[in-house]
Amino acid sequence: MGCAAAATALQPAFGEAMKGNQRILAQLQRLLNSELAAADQFLVHARMFEDWGYTRLAAHTEAALQDSRRHIDLLLRRMLFLGSAPDLLEREAMATATAVREMLRHDVDMQYRLVEHLRAAMASCVEEHDFQSLAMLAEMLRDCEETHVNWLEQQLAQVEAMGLENYLSRQL
Repeated sequence: MGCAAAATALQPAFGEAMKGNQRILAQLQRLLNSELAAADQFLVHARMFEDWGYTRLAAHTEAALQDSRRHIDLLLRRMLFLGSAPDLLEREAMATATAVREMLRHDVDMQYRLVEHLRAAMASCVEEHDFQSLAMLAEMLRDCEETHVNWLEQQLAQVEAMGLENYLSRQL
């Protein structure tokens, strides 16, 4: 059998390998639902911070929004590649507030949920041998933990240490 014939014989098997594992696709959909809610929440909070004149909080929350949008794009691309039709209508509940301390708490809670979902999805990827999705999710986890969770935890600690009024004066 020549190389061309061997390649043709392998194509159906290769195409089948590209079909997504249902367990992985369910995890990716769950993450997509979370990221869509996070993006909505960050958008609302960024605009509220901006409206109140807290430019530093607005800028950081805007950066978190952009990261969520990038994550949404990665998830969509991966799900489409794996042969899935992502559901963009289903989302986790988002939580907004009208006070800065509560807004920060809601944002860190959202990030905690994302980290939990990411870790569960990564474990499924290892079990199902989907190392491409695993690499993508590991990058997303670094963004969530190293950037957003740490920063939000620091902000909440600063509010407690210096008081809300002093904290907010530094956010102008």
